[in-house]
Amino acid sequence: MNRHSFKQMLEELNPQEVAAHSALNHHVEGMDYLCLHRSPKLTVKLYLIDPARIGKTPGSILVTPHTHRYAFESTVLAGKLVHETFTEGVDSDYDRFIYEPQTKIRIGAGAVGLLRRSAVAHLARSDNDSYWVGTDDIHTLIVPDRPVLLGLVQFADTSPTSTVYLRKGTEMVFPQSRAPAPIEAWGLRNQALKIMEVA
Repeated sequence: MNRHSFKQMLEELNPQEVAAHSALNHHVEGMDYLCLHRSPKLTVKLYLIDPARIGKTPGSILVTPHTHRYAFESTVLAGKLVHETFTEGVDSDYDRFIYEPQTKIRIGAGAVGLLRRSAVAHLARSDNDSYWVGTDDIHTLIVPDRPVLLGLVQFADTSPTSTVYLRKGTEMVFPQSRAPAPIEAWGLRNQALKIMEVA
């Protein structure tokens, strides 16, 4: 889906409808998303990643490496974002967990190593502005040095669980995530449109 489609969805946004399925501080403090469309087969989201609010050093990993229950395509609509993918290796510097997102329950599944398969910078308005993630792909994002607007088209769940990889000696920290009020959703909409104008 291209930037024009995301922009049109933002312009037509109903803040009451969008707020119910959106989130502030999703995965980490400072990463918010608007759910522009939701159905069992297709979901469209818009992520706002603000490094000034994240509290992590630019260049570090944004979230612990993980897989997803669904396949999706992401498009960088403003800014620059590095997407990293991994394969499992023979070392044991990560603990692997089966993760159930609805309950946040983790079940230990052994120790593994992770080998970086790719680290690709995606830049808005370029030939390399999007990337695909399948359900078997282990991936993460790198904290950017400037705000990023990321569009996501998510397909139907094909698994009830995902896999999370925690470096040994670290913990999975859940932020104080919550749904935005409709007025907050409207504010995120306006912020996203403004970012797209100057991108």
